[in-house]
Amino acid sequence: MSSPVVSASDLGNRSALKGFCEVTGIPRQLCDIVLQIEKDYDLSIELLGVKLRMLGAHQLQNAVTATCAALCLNKQGWSLSSGAIRTGLESAFLQGRTQILSSEEANLLGVSGATILLDGAHTKESARALENTLQMTFPKAKMVLVVAMANDKDHLGFARELISVGDLDAVFSTEVDIAGAKSRMASASLLKCSWVNASREMNMKVLDLKVAESEDQSLQAAGIVKSQSILLAEGSLLACIRAGVKILNERAGEQPGILVVTGSLHIVSAVLGYLHS
Repeated sequence: MSSPVVSASDLGNRSALKGFCEVTGIPRQLCDIVLQIEKDYDLSIELLGVKLRMLGAHQLQNAVTATCAALCLNKQGWSLSSGAIRTGLESAFLQGRTQILSSEEANLLGVSGATILLDGAHTKESARALENTLQMTFPKAKMVLVVAMANDKDHLGFARELISVGDLDAVFSTEVDIAGAKSRMASASLLKCSWVNASREMNMKVLDLKVAESEDQSLQAAGIVKSQSILLAEGSLLACIRAGVKILNERAGEQPGILVVTGSLHIVSAVLGYLHS
């Protein structure tokens, strides 16, 4: 109980998210990490223009916490320079946490040129963090969501947080094994119902359709391109991804578009599995 206590939320934390940039085609957030903490330990550092691969305001807070830990190690005899701390922060990366696929990875999924983001959000709180990150990082982009979840999650709460994200064009519900089995998997039709209910609560128009398993099926012929409604559909994972990208390509025009795969770390794992198979 006599151990020193260091809070990353101390008033001496004057860190801030300054904006976004791209490094080798991958978005990064520009942050200033500025600490002057005097309680228990005297900790101070000023790192300006840190380019974090981990996106979102919550990831800035995580970076500040990691910086405090590194400074505490210095108090215990370690020798971690400011440059070393910066390098560590800028190199930190977790698969399935606002992970942008490379162009080569998009090609492997059969969606050349698409921008695809993987995020393992699966609660309404993590969905809210994802929504905030998308609004900050891609404020002008059209969006399509591909969602799979476990059957014990709050599907409606999750949908409520993301139904109003950016310029949402479509939500595709799909199914993946949860922990290697189908027993905990939420059905695609159940998930779609949650998004229908969330859209009704928000007085949003939706258009219910099935995923086009055929690559040559025309969305134009179905009147989908001109529709102002949010499209809701279900199908296999790859079919949802490819149909979602097709909708973005036909609806977005000159506007940027992004396809977000989310709802579970298991759907992220399934996508990554395709890339490595």
